[in-house]
Amino acid sequence: MGEPKRSLSQTGGKVRRAGDPAAADILARCLAVDPKAKLPYTHGFHAYPARMHPETAREALAAFPDGPVLDPFVGSGTVALEAVRAGRRFMGGDIVPPAVEIAWARTRVWHPDECRKFETAALALVDRAWDMSERADVTVPAWTLAERPWYDPHTLREIGVLSGMIEAEPETHKRLLRVVLSSIVVKLSKQISDSDVKVDLYHRPRPRGAAFRAFKDRASELTKGLLQLSSDLYKRKVAYVEPEFRLVDARTAVWPKATFGLVLSSPPYAGTYDYTFHQDRRYPIFGSDPMFPRAREMGSRRMQGRGYEVDLRKVLERIVPSLLPGGRIVLQMGDGREGEQDLKVEEVLPRVAAAVGLRVAATASQRRRDWSGGPPRHEHLVLLESAPSGKEARA
Repeated sequence: MGEPKRSLSQTGGKVRRAGDPAAADILARCLAVDPKAKLPYTHGFHAYPARMHPETAREALAAFPDGPVLDPFVGSGTVALEAVRAGRRFMGGDIVPPAVEIAWARTRVWHPDECRKFETAALALVDRAWDMSERADVTVPAWTLAERPWYDPHTLREIGVLSGMIEAEPETHKRLLRVVLSSIVVKLSKQISDSDVKVDLYHRPRPRGAAFRAFKDRASELTKGLLQLSSDLYKRKVAYVEPEFRLVDARTAVWPKATFGLVLSSPPYAGTYDYTFHQDRRYPIFGSDPMFPRAREMGSRRMQGRGYEVDLRKVLERIVPSLLPGGRIVLQMGDGREGEQDLKVEEVLPRVAAAVGLRVAATASQRRRDWSGGPPRHEHLVLLESAPSGKEARA
């Protein structure tokens, strides 16, 4: 078997700079992360492939401290969480319903008593579910029927019982508990990994009760992270600003005009992943339709990245009116493929930026392993700014 792709595993390395030297140095510092450092707060909760490293988000927010923050590809909420820690207003969007819920869960700032109340409720739910799973008259959600090929029968029943009981919980706890369940299903399934949606031929059956034990552990892990987050804000006297999340296609989204001082995001890499398939085991837990994101996915591998440049232009066209005067855009992007051709960010992005009145001010780049076995590619952190008008350029 080949080495599996891991979230946040590709970090570090020599940085190549381009553009304005001072800005390029800032971007290079944002990429200078410690891949072995333990992820604090709720950053380590819930696997999510190809996400931005928290240190990169944290450094970028500190380097560009003015105004609210927008992330049109919010994913699991890394930028959102760091914006919360910085006390900045945040808005984020994504086409994947589980992603929006994960980001919401990871950015809760509650009083410690409320955090512990949630943990107590979660552990009590598991105890009840364990007892209920032994009863022959207990039914499981209908969606489990379609999931049978992906689980051992007893494991799927445990997941189904947990899911059914979660739906009876109060709304706020229900949303968090769904995310807890979402965080364990891939590991319990026969799926190879979060980013490799195939049946593992070397799968070893999980012991009975594995789902219940994993659920308890993750509920406690989430509680610990939320307690750390609330304590961090309290100690630093940072006011909590509730982040806003939208289920939206970044190519057609309508963002508030003249609102954001910084857009910090990581758009899909062309022809690299089928991002929406990564959540296949999770869609049923949230009662969401996978066809919504599949019909809207940008640059997917199954479509060989076709139309990526056009789609990226549409995204930027939607972002530009939302910027405050002097607002900046920082994008983490990776080289990819469109059909049989390499698609290099350093070639594509300047064209797209110019078409919407922007310019590439600086870039910091690092080499990354190509998991498909091809030659190394590059991952880039790029700063976009408004292009000077004709008169300004002549001056």
